[in-house]
Amino acid sequence: MNIQQLEYVVALDTHRQFVLAAEKCHVTQPTLSMQLQKLEEELGVLLFDRTTKGVQPTAVGEKVVQQARQVLREVKQLREVVQVEKGELVGELRLGIIPTLAPYLVPLFLVELVERYPQLRVQVQELQSAQIIQQLKDNQLDVGLLVTPLDDRQLREVPVLEEPFLGYISESHELYAQPTISPQDMGAPGLWLLQQGHCFRHQVLNICAPAPAATSRPFTYESGSIETLKELVRHNHGYTLVPELSVLPELNNPMVKRFEAPEPVREISLVVHQGFVRLPLLETLRELILRKVPERLQAGKAKQKIRWR
Repeated sequence: MNIQQLEYVVALDTHRQFVLAAEKCHVTQPTLSMQLQKLEEELGVLLFDRTTKGVQPTAVGEKVVQQARQVLREVKQLREVVQVEKGELVGELRLGIIPTLAPYLVPLFLVELVERYPQLRVQVQELQSAQIIQQLKDNQLDVGLLVTPLDDRQLREVPVLEEPFLGYISESHELYAQPTISPQDMGAPGLWLLQQGHCFRHQVLNICAPAPAATSRPFTYESGSIETLKELVRHNHGYTLVPELSVLPELNNPMVKRFEAPEPVREISLVVHQGFVRLPLLETLRELILRKVPERLQAGKAKQKIRWR
């Protein structure tokens, strides 16, 4: 048994295809298959069922995969401990970020990060919160940028921002004339929502509880994009809630309405596995983000945090 074989096992579990797993491991499919077979012979068990529909881990295979992920995490941490002691920010950074945050935050810090640390290979993926959480646990991501608190003992949270929810209201809607809005106003009909799976959707519904009144629209539309919801409102259709970073260039727009105090916010944190050792990298990310956003958005301002789970 060797580290390379464990990497092949994890890759095959992740991609569930020999061709794709081999490609991700930068080896040929016969090489990956042969090494997997050798490991199965050494352990005396079948790790994966090969079918025409794909590859599935067996019951014992699932346990081996889980342990292999832990071993590979610890091997990676061993290398990273040395890098930290040398004061180096090198290697790979796999960053997952939620879609309602990525378009507004990633452009603010990504270029400066890679220019400051040219030996750092940064991979960014837009993923929903549940995916980020699982991939942090499975050693498929190093850092997540998502809404907290998560209350998960396997993960460590470093709060960075407290981003207010704002109303985005069409000129034709009854709430447009108000200088500010309140959670009680959210019972009005005409609310546009993100589709299922987005933590932002759950937070909006928590602000609006009880549920908003039914609309008289002859259709329903749930988007995966904050920008799509804003565009619907711009065309004189209802209202929605948006995160402040999405409207920073248009805060003077009369369609944008702040909530009355206490202002509801979403806490945004850098999230890592409890075994994460590259703490200087985490602090660098936090510092870069904070320098690029208004000071009022910094975490710790004691606003009303809205949970999503």
